[in-house]
Amino acid sequence: KMKEAFEKKDTNGSGKLSFSQMKEVVLEFATEEQKADFSFNFMQDMVLNMADKNGDKMITWAEILLLAFGETAEPEDKMKTAFRAYDTNGDGYLNKKELAEVMKLSGVEADPKMLRMTMALADQDDDGKLNYEEFCALQDRK
Repeated sequence: KMKEAFEKKDTNGSGKLSFSQMKEVVLEFATEEQKADFSFNFMQDMVLNMADKNGDKMITWAEILLLAFGETAEPEDKMKTAFRAYDTNGDGYLNKKELAEVMKLSGVEADPKMLRMTMALADQDDDGKLNYEEFCALQDRK
């Protein structure tokens, strides 16, 4: 749901939100008690500054994931978390649209030809989608 809210707020399709846009997204998920806390705005600023790894005062989805799951998790936990984050429809698989998002966030141009080639290489059971094991194998190839 957070990713959907992020994408909805990203009206220009840049993949980035300003701090004020990101605060609006956070407000959608905050409880009334959290909103009433006098330190809520300060905490938002602190968290956004921590998430903004490159200091451009813009937040990407990748920066949110890095903040949320960090570098301290075990590699297998990171992979499971990443898989769940990319599986936006929650069906336990990555379809072509979701794979395109993985590629985009990895800095790979997800043009249709590259997407078909990646899917063909990674989809070992030829069901047209990637399960968790296929996703891990794809990540190991990098």
